[in-house]
Amino acid sequence: MRKDKKITILEYVNGVDEDNLPLEEYVPVKGAENIWAYYRHLSGKEFYAAATTNSKVDVIFQINWRQGIDTTMKVLYNNKEYYITQIDDFEGKKTDLKIYAYKIN
Repeated sequence: MRKDKKITILEYVNGVDEDNLPLEEYVPVKGAENIWAYYRHLSGKEFYAAATTNSKVDVIFQINWRQGIDTTMKVLYNNKEYYITQIDDFEGKKTDLKIYAYKIN
């Protein structure tokens, strides 16, 4: 398994911008930009939403262990955002993290 893909972990922030308007967006987590990851495609499922065909793609990203990643965050890979569904830390050994995620096409 080679960690030869670059990903960025995104976290949700809210606040106000310089015009005092509400600001809600996902921004890169400090220190979690352009980290090396192994990427594997798990499955693809088609479904119908509002009379259009969409597909859900399930994937796994495996990265070196790091603290603070949770299911409220997203993964940015190839300019596409993946929603994190599960984090697996390999029985608490703190060597690698498996991040289960999906995207909708």
